[in-house]
Order: sequence, then C-alpha cells, then structure tokens
Amino acid sequence: MPQLTPPDELQELIEFLSDKRALLRGQAAELVEGLTGSPEGIATLANRAETLLPPLLRLIPDTAPISRSALVALVNLAQEPAVLTRLLALNACARAMDYLREGACENPALLITLLANLTASEEGSRALLQLGEGTVEGLHIATLLKLFTEPVLEGEEDTCEHVATILPNLTRFEAARRLLLEPGRGLLQALASQLRSPSELRARGSARALKNCLFAAESDGTVPAVMAEEAALRTALAVLAGGESEARKDDEVREALAEAVLCLARNDDARKLLWKLDAPELLRTAYEYEERPATCAALEATAELFLSDGLLDPATGTLQEPVPEDAATGQRSAVSFEELE
Repeated sequence: MPQLTPPDELQELIEFLSDKRALLRGQAAELVEGLTGSPEGIATLANRAETLLPPLLRLIPDTAPISRSALVALVNLAQEPAVLTRLLALNACARAMDYLREGACENPALLITLLANLTASEEGSRALLQLGEGTVEGLHIATLLKLFTEPVLEGEEDTCEHVATILPNLTRFEAARRLLLEPGRGLLQALASQLRSPSELRARGSARALKNCLFAAESDGTVPAVMAEEAALRTALAVLAGGESEARKDDEVREALAEAVLCLARNDDARKLLWKLDAPELLRTAYEYEERPATCAALEATAELFLSDGLLDPATGTLQEPVPEDAATGQRSAVSFEELE
C-alpha cells in the first residue's frame, strides 16, 4: 500500500491525474487508488477533495486500467460524507449516468457501484431520481431498471448486479415507487423475476425494493396499481412459500417478502386479491419450515388478518364459510399459524 505523501507531493500527484501522457495519468490514478485503501489515506485525500475529485471524474471514460483505478478511488472516497457531498455538487450522478448510457466507460460494474454509494444518502437518491427536473424526472432509474432486467448470459460478467443496491435506496421515495408501478410497463414483474436470480445481491435488493413499494402502497395511493400486478404478486408468494420448485431460499429475501405481504394484507381490497391468489395456503407452507423469528412474526400477523375474515377453518387451514360474529362482542375469533398446528 502506498505511503502517505507530504502535502507538496500529494498536490503534484493530483496534478498528474490531468497529464496529457496516459502513462503518467495511469500511474497517478493507481497511486491514488492505493491511498484510498486505508482510513488514513481516505482522510488525507478527503482534505483535497476540491482539487482531487474533478480530475478523478474526468478519468472515468479513460482507458480501462486508468478508469478502473479512478473508479475504485471514487467508490472508496464516497464513503466519506464530506466527499460524497462534494461529488453530488459536481453532478456525479448525472455524469455517471451519461457515461453509462453512452457506453463511454469500460468499467460499468464499478460505475454502478459508485452510484450505489452515492445513493446511500438521501441527497444522492434525490439526485439520481432527478426530482423536480420536469420531463426528465425518473429517466435515470428507468435506464437502470432496463439494464438490470436484461438477461445475463452464462459465463458473462454481471455488470449490472449492483443496481440491486441502488433500487432499495431509490424506492424510499414515492417517485421511484410510482415509476415501478406505472401501468403497462411491467417493471414490477421484471423486478419480481429477479427474486429467483442465482445472485444473492440481485434477489435481496429486488425483495427490499418490492417491500418498499408494498409498504407504502396505502399512503402513496397505489394499492390499485399494486393489485394490477398479479403476476409479480404470484411470483413473490411462490418464492416466499419455497418448495422444491424454488431453486434457492434466502432468509433475507423471505423476511422482506413476508413483511411486504403483511403490509399489503392490511388493506381490505388487497387482502381479497391475496385470497384469490391462494396466499393463505402459500403462507402456511412458508410458515411450516420457517425458523427466522422476524419472518415468522410477519407471517403470523398476516394470518391474523386472513383469519379475521372468517374464511379459514382453524382445524384444517382450509377455506370455509364466513364465521358469524359473536352476538355479545360483535367480534370474530382469530388465531395465528401457531394455533393452527
């Protein structure tokens, strides 16, 4: 790992990042990359963010080795709040998306990783969503979703895998959630298809983004839009239920999906759709082998909602006629999955 350099030498190193000679630019970028490999190095370079970041950003479309060193340095430096703020002031999100869209960067996976780090902050997410920018609002996320849902051929590098880190960050905002639910675009189903991806990162990120969309559906006023996405909901329920047909089971994916279904089931109209999709039986199957406490709690809470409809036989778990309300209390009995054993 490169040793920390005296102030004058560090300034000279930064100046070499803009040298006309590719060899010197590459060597300088490599040295900066090395310095970002330690907290001390990041702290030292962060103090030079004003002069360091502009040339590093300009190196993104350089030759592959130079671009790689610059991006690794930027990814590491973006973990420092002050540096992240400065990068956003330099329109790093928009510049990165331009390079990605134009195919100008030979290291797209690292470029997307940089975007993931930038969107870890609320300001970065807002910038990537282009909130308040009129007709172009949402253009960047639409581009990322298109890239993310394109098939990855066997043996090829999954350059867009880290979009899965970006999507949960963006879906903290209503604008991103509404985009995923726009009628006729099939974006939510495309996202749901990633729940079965062999990539742990893809599956987990997609599950969290779906959870964000369902969690906020009531407050966003998008319950009807969610209900229109039956294919996506069927996929989510099937993955949650598991079984031999599911190639992979992931605790974090199942927890996110269980919590997502719980949020949706709290809405009366949506719960009727879940009945139609055989959700009670699928969730019962999910619960049978579930061991993760948080997932079990979400499944039990969802069961209470279904059982309050009076359509599930507590003894067999099968559908039955609605249970009459108690004459004295006006309430229907409700039990959890645990009581169905």
